[in-house]
Amino acid sequence: MDIMYDAIIVGAGPAGSIAAYVASKLGFKVLIIDRFRFPRFKPCGGGLTQKSILLLRSLGLDLNGVVRDECRRVVVINSAGSFILTDNDPIITVVSRDEFDNYLLSNALELGTDYIVDRVVNVRTNGDHVNVIGMDNTYIGRYVIAADGANSIIAKYLGNDIRRNAAMAFMTIAHGNYFDNICVIDMTRIKWGYSWIFPRSGGEYDIGIGSIHWDNYRTQLIRYVHDAGLREGEIRGHPIPIKPRERITSKRIVLVGDAGGFADPITGEGIFYAMYSGALAALALKHSSNPTEFANNYLRTIRPLIKNLSLAYYLSLGTYGIDHLVMGRLGLSAFSVASTRNLIKKVMKGGTWYHQMPISIIKFSILKGPRLMLEKNTARMIFRLLIEDKAPLFLRFFFKPFSSHFLSALWRFLRRLGSSLCNLSYSV
Repeated sequence: MDIMYDAIIVGAGPAGSIAAYVASKLGFKVLIIDRFRFPRFKPCGGGLTQKSILLLRSLGLDLNGVVRDECRRVVVINSAGSFILTDNDPIITVVSRDEFDNYLLSNALELGTDYIVDRVVNVRTNGDHVNVIGMDNTYIGRYVIAADGANSIIAKYLGNDIRRNAAMAFMTIAHGNYFDNICVIDMTRIKWGYSWIFPRSGGEYDIGIGSIHWDNYRTQLIRYVHDAGLREGEIRGHPIPIKPRERITSKRIVLVGDAGGFADPITGEGIFYAMYSGALAALALKHSSNPTEFANNYLRTIRPLIKNLSLAYYLSLGTYGIDHLVMGRLGLSAFSVASTRNLIKKVMKGGTWYHQMPISIIKFSILKGPRLMLEKNTARMIFRLLIEDKAPLFLRFFFKPFSSHFLSALWRFLRRLGSSLCNLSYSV
């Protein structure tokens, strides 16, 4: 006789395992299905933000056994220079995803969750239940929580284009000697994205590169690893959603984690949003007496997250476009302002959503940006734009015939101009 589960969770990553953990703790009969037997390798940066740690602690989960390293300093590099985020508590806690994911799943299994290794190929809603169709068997549940990742079969079943609004990243576990206890985020290696180096202790480093533009970045990643003086391991690629899916519920099915498109398009962080949405889906089960209530309760609780990540998508265009590619070439960046760095740390801690970020950017662009531009020597920036192949082609062509004597005279003139502008700005 087939078992009727209260909830079938497809995918045993952080979203699925936390959903199973919370649902089992609430007394539901839960089945979790994954196509891999855990532990398994998972391509990912493996960086947990402070809000991820707080969420896990609130659920009674302690990570002492699976933490590889902790970064209390994060170096952010863009066209304007290098900027350091510091905190007394770890800003990024580095884990190995095979160990971390297995730890979360094990905690769910200890509470009574059933676990089956099978590859889900389809789902069908039939009146008072859902059939989850695997390669080996068909499973029956009253509700389904889909945590089957960025390439979600169930998200596709609900009518979503799973390739739309996704970034592409490549990573490797590199070996050698580099900085320990310091995480590096470098925006200068790729357009519309960043590369990272996260220490894993023992001479291991999680190194990757990703962008919102889909491409094969293996060559760039290998070059980045070698420039850091390290040796690359196996290289894996994986998509990262950068915008919530258009449809995340039906009456008996909800999407969580990457399957729902819940990842931060600015930082690429997905683990917190996976666990958070998984917990909300389980709580929606507790407070629902019918399928319509289940869908509505989940939508109501997840809506603030959807708004936050949708806003973050547009802010990411400013971070990687205006701030890095435009202002950065002028030697300026919002990262140079302490209030912006503090706000970023506050977002990573879970102390605020991204809706406050535009205020900081506007203040910088209108009030602090122009003043810093003058203080950083207007002449130098103009000269760089005109002479160092950063001006439009017609301007470079115009200045090319002139002698070095003329360019030196021009440089002296621009220095005087910059000095005059600075004096004017302070007198106004």
